[in-house]
Amino acid sequence: MKIKRSQGLSGILALVLVFGAAAYAQRAHEVTLNEGTKITVRLNDHLSTKTNREGDRFSAEVITPVFYHSQVVIPAGSVVNGRISHLKRPGRITGKADIDFRFETLRLQNGPEEYIVARLAGADRSTKGTVDREGTLKGEGSKKRDTAVIAGSGAAGAGIGAIAGGAKGTAIGGGAGALIGLGAILVTRGKDLEVPRGSEFDLVLERPLRLSTSN
Repeated sequence: MKIKRSQGLSGILALVLVFGAAAYAQRAHEVTLNEGTKITVRLNDHLSTKTNREGDRFSAEVITPVFYHSQVVIPAGSVVNGRISHLKRPGRITGKADIDFRFETLRLQNGPEEYIVARLAGADRSTKGTVDREGTLKGEGSKKRDTAVIAGSGAAGAGIGAIAGGAKGTAIGGGAGALIGLGAILVTRGKDLEVPRGSEFDLVLERPLRLSTSN
């Protein structure tokens, strides 16, 4: 009876050692990417300040493998999922459109899904926008367009005024035309920010990211 009990304890101890070794091996195959690590992705959706709303979800595909030393830990084809955390349309007088992105998860190709904390660090030219230090994508301003509208309206008004009343008519017509152009601007929004499908982004990690590897 004592022998059987001893054998049972030995078996349990052996199982503990086996599972402990497996757990250690799993931990040994984990790597941690530091804050500031760059991930380059390609957007899978078309986003716009005109048609989208805060909370809308999007996804993007990793296009450049991320290495830890000489080992690929985020392969191309992995998917980043996120949502629009803030969206602002352009104003009618001043202001630019902008979008804030919240990147939430990273699904490794043929692997698990990991939570990430990252911000937008750069965008290609197809977005026609700029990225500020906080990671906000800002659209183009409408100053040039507004100036052209006012100038064009003023010139047209001056031409009509000249026909009607010479130099004095030119001045009056030009002023009236400029006011008409300004009125048109006041009822027209600036440029919405369009982010086409296929746009490429650079993300940077704001918190370390722990990943399991297959090696």
